[in-house]
Amino acid sequence: MLRLRRTFIISFEVEETMARPLDGIALLAYTRRLKLPKETYDLLTHIRSSPPTRTPGARRGNMPVWYPSKKMQCIIKAESTKVEFPFLLTAEHDDDVLEIWDQPPSIPLEYLDKRGHLQRPMHTADYFVFRYRECGWVECKPAEALLKQAEKRPNRYRLDEHGIWRCPPGEAFAEKLGLTYQVWSDSQINWAVQDNSLFLEDYYQDLERLNVPELTLEILHQQVADHPGITLADLHEACPNIPADLINIAIAKHTLYVDLNRYRLSEPWHTPVWRTRSLARASTGVSTPVSLASPALQPVSAVSGITPEGVALLERASDVDLATALFRNRVIHPDLYDDNEQTQTMSQRAAVPTRTRQRWQKQYRDAETQYGSGFLGLLPHYHNCGGSRKISSEVIDLIHQVLETHYDTVTRKPKRGAYGEYLKCSEEQHLKTVDQKTFYLEARRHKAVYDQTVERCGKRAAYPFKDYVREQEQTVNRHGSYAWAMAHLDHTELNLMLCDSRTGQPLGKCWLTLLILSHPRRIAAYALTFDPPSYRSCMMVLRLCVQRYGRMPSAITVDGGPEFASVYFEQLLALYRVRKHQRPAAEPRFGAPQERLFGSMQTEFLYHLLGNTQATQQPRLLTKATDPRRHAVWTLPRLAERVQQWADSEYETIRHPALGMTPREAYELSMKRDGERVHKEISYDDTFLKATFPTTRKGTAKVEPGVGVRMNYLDYWCEAMRDSTVEGKQVKVRYNPFDVSEGFAYIDGRWRKCDCPSTEFAGCSERELQLLTEELRKRNRLQYGRENIEVTQKQLATFRRENTDVESILRQQRHDRETKAALVVLSGGKKSESVTDPSQALADVEQGKMEQEEPHAPKKVDPYKNLLVLKRIEL
Repeated sequence: MLRLRRTFIISFEVEETMARPLDGIALLAYTRRLKLPKETYDLLTHIRSSPPTRTPGARRGNMPVWYPSKKMQCIIKAESTKVEFPFLLTAEHDDDVLEIWDQPPSIPLEYLDKRGHLQRPMHTADYFVFRYRECGWVECKPAEALLKQAEKRPNRYRLDEHGIWRCPPGEAFAEKLGLTYQVWSDSQINWAVQDNSLFLEDYYQDLERLNVPELTLEILHQQVADHPGITLADLHEACPNIPADLINIAIAKHTLYVDLNRYRLSEPWHTPVWRTRSLARASTGVSTPVSLASPALQPVSAVSGITPEGVALLERASDVDLATALFRNRVIHPDLYDDNEQTQTMSQRAAVPTRTRQRWQKQYRDAETQYGSGFLGLLPHYHNCGGSRKISSEVIDLIHQVLETHYDTVTRKPKRGAYGEYLKCSEEQHLKTVDQKTFYLEARRHKAVYDQTVERCGKRAAYPFKDYVREQEQTVNRHGSYAWAMAHLDHTELNLMLCDSRTGQPLGKCWLTLLILSHPRRIAAYALTFDPPSYRSCMMVLRLCVQRYGRMPSAITVDGGPEFASVYFEQLLALYRVRKHQRPAAEPRFGAPQERLFGSMQTEFLYHLLGNTQATQQPRLLTKATDPRRHAVWTLPRLAERVQQWADSEYETIRHPALGMTPREAYELSMKRDGERVHKEISYDDTFLKATFPTTRKGTAKVEPGVGVRMNYLDYWCEAMRDSTVEGKQVKVRYNPFDVSEGFAYIDGRWRKCDCPSTEFAGCSERELQLLTEELRKRNRLQYGRENIEVTQKQLATFRRENTDVESILRQQRHDRETKAALVVLSGGKKSESVTDPSQALADVEQGKMEQEEPHAPKKVDPYKNLLVLKRIEL
C-alpha cells in the first residue's frame, strides 16, 4: 500500500523517484565528512531503505497527518497536528535539514525505573533527521506529557538547567554511534511561522516556476518605499490591479519582506510589509516607544497600594458585597460624599446602632493596616454564612460507596435501586439514614455529568458533555487560513426512500458523499449513489470537484473509514500533493462544519420531501398509511437535481452565523484577499480521469500474446498489444469502476484504451462484478466442496447470463443505472426525465388522489435491455 512506499508520484504519466540529497554515493561522502564509523553507515542505510515501522493512528484525540513532502518526494506521516506535524513542517522549510524519515526502525533503551529495576524497552522515535552537521533521532511530545513522564520515569526524561528536555538513555545509545537524540516539545513551536508556512504552502511547492513580472515588482517596490511598513491589507487596496497571488509569490521569494516569525499573513490588517529585511530592522529600532519623563504623568494603578491578599479579596467580592461595603463607608465617613444618595443614606444612618458603627470603623482601620485599604474591611463575608453539613462523614462516604458499586455501572440501575441498597447497608452498619431527596442531591454531587455518563453509558454517549479543548494561545485556524486550505470529506445515508425511475419499485435509501470547504463553509462537490461508502464514492466526488472548480483542496479531513485508507484514494492525494488529516473515531467535533451541514440538510431540505423516513424512527408508531416506502416518489436523478438546486442556490445564499456573511460571499472574499492560486489548477482531461481509475493489487499485468492483459478475472485487448516488443512484458493497467468492460494499459508512453471481448460485461460496474464473483464462489463451494476454485471470465459471463433474475444482481443493476443517471445530472449534463414527477405526486397526496394500495410485485426486467441503455449514457 502507499503508506509503506517511499516514493512520490511526480506525474501520472511516469512514476519515478527523484534524487534526494543523500542518494547514491552522497550518503558515503556525508558519513565520511562527519567521521562516522562503518557500523553507523550501515545503520543509516538501513533507516533510509526501510519502510515506516508503524502507521500513525488517531488515538487519544490526536489527528494524524499524511504530508506530501517536496524535500523527501514521498509521503511523510505525523501522528499529531499539534506536535509532530509542526516539527515536520519546520524541518521541511529548514535549509539545514537534508532529509527526514518518519517512524525509523526501533532502537533499544536502557534505564532504571523508580524502583531501581533495569528497563530495556524497544523504542520507535518519531523521526530520524539528517542535518548538515549532525544526524539523529527526534522524539516529539507535548510539554504536559513530558512533565508526567518525568515524574513517572525520572531516568528516561528530565528537564536540564537550561530548560531543555533530555532523554539520557536515548542520548547514550546515539552517542555510541556518533549520532544524536533530541526531545522536541510543543513549547518550541512558533505558531506564527506555522500559520505562514501553511498559508504559503501552495506557493512553496511550485516556487521554482512561479515568477512576478518586473513591472509588477517595480510597482510593489515603489508603493512599499513610499509607505514603509504599510500593512498587507493597505497594500492590496493601494494596488487593486495586482492579484493577491503575485504579492504572495513576492513574499515567498523574499522580494518583499514580512517578518514571518512575528506576523501572520492570514491577518493582513496587522502585517507590515517592507522592501528588505534590513530596512525593517532599522525602522523597528527607530520606532521604539517613548516614555514620558514627568512623574506626574505616569500611570497609577487603582490598586497599587493594596496587598496581594487584598487584591484577591476584592476579586472575590460580588456586586452585592461591593454595594454593602459602599453603604457602610457612607455611614462611617459621611463627609466624603455629597450627592443625593448620601442624603438617603443619612436618613438610614440613624437606624444603625452606635456599636455597629464603631465595629465598622474598627474593621476599616484594621484593613488599612492589613490590606492597604480600609474599604476592604467593610466587605461582608456572606460566603462564610451557614452552618456545616448535618450529615456525618460516615453517611456521606457510604452514599458515595453505594453509588460507585450500584449506580455508576454499565447495568444502568435507576437511582431508586441504589437508594434501596443504601438503606440496606445503613441498616447493617447501624448508621442514620437520609431521605430519598437528600440521596438524589448527593448523587448529583457525586461526579461530573461527563464522568458519570462514561461509567454508565460509555464514552460515545458521554461525548456531548465532554469539555471543549480551549487552547491557551493562538495556534493555527483549524478551518484553514484561506478558502481551499482545508476541506472535509464524509458520507451520510439520506433519510429518504427512493424508487426506480422506470418501474417505480422502491430502491431504499441512498448515500450522499459531501466535500465542504471548511473556511468559507461552501459545498465544493457532492455525489449520490446507492452503493455503500467506498473508494469509488471518494473518487467520484473529487472528479466532480475538479470538473467544477479546476482544483482540489490543499488538505482534506476524513474519518477512519476504510475507503479513506484505500491505496487509490491516498495515491490520488499524493499525486496532486494534498494533505490527509484523519480525525479521531467517535469525536464528531473534529468534523463539526460537515456534521452541522448534514444536520441542516436533514431538517431544512429532506424532511420537506415526500417519502422521508421520520416515521421509521419510532417503528412502534408506524402504520401503513405513514410508511415511507408507500410514499416513495423521488428518484435518484430527480433528487440529484433538487440537491444541486438546494446546495448552489439556497444554502450558499443564506447568511452563515459563524461567518457573518453567506458562504458564497466568504469564498469570493477569500479568493480576492488571499489569492486564487491559479498555478494549482488541475485540467479535467483524460490524464486526470485516468488518475481517478483504480488499478489491480499488483499495479501491473502481463501482456499475453493474442489474449492481452487480465484484470479482475477479465481479459482486455487493444491493437497496440500486437507489437512483439510488448508481448510478455508487465505494463501498468487501470479500469473503469463504473463499467468494467473498459480498461487501460500504459504502452509506448501513453495510456491505451482496452476493451473486454465478452459483451456480457458491457455496462457492468465493479460492484456488480464483485457480487457475481461472490455468488459464483458460493455455488462452487456447494457443488465442489471448496471455495477457492478458480473463477474464470467464461464462468462469470455464463453465470451472469443464466442468473438474470437473481435479486441481488438485479438490485445492483438498478442501482447502477440510477447512479449513472444522477452522475450525468451532477456533471452538468442532461436533466433526468423521470416517469414519476415528485411535485405532481405530492399534489396528488395532498388532494387525496393517491390510492393506498399494496406495493406491486417486483417486475422481471431484461438486464441486457438495460445494458443497451447504459451504453448510451456518456460520463
